[in-house]
Amino acid sequence: MNAVERLWRAIRRDDWDTALDQLDEHAVIRWPHSGDRFDRAIDYITAHKLHGGRRRVDVRGIATEGRQVSVWAVIDDAEGTWHLGGFYELRGDRIVQGVEIQAREGDYPAVSG
Repeated sequence: MNAVERLWRAIRRDDWDTALDQLDEHAVIRWPHSGDRFDRAIDYITAHKLHGGRRRVDVRGIATEGRQVSVWAVIDDAEGTWHLGGFYELRGDRIVQGVEIQAREGDYPAVSG
């Protein structure tokens, strides 16, 4: 199991200490959908804590190729169902950078009509 898998298992359990342990102290994580950039692991974990009220975090898939790891997670909270695509780079056994993009189900019209 790699750091991304451990990170998302910990987020699912609200186990913030274990989640923090998966990141390099100076990991840079970006959320382009909101314009946020976290330059320290603790800031990223704090942002997840502040987005509390989750009823479910379901990791649907993880793909690993060398130091690159991608994840698809579905998160249910009071505002709806969110799909998250995360793209991370590992160095050793820690995440050193990543991008997470979130979209809420139903926010966009269907292409197929």
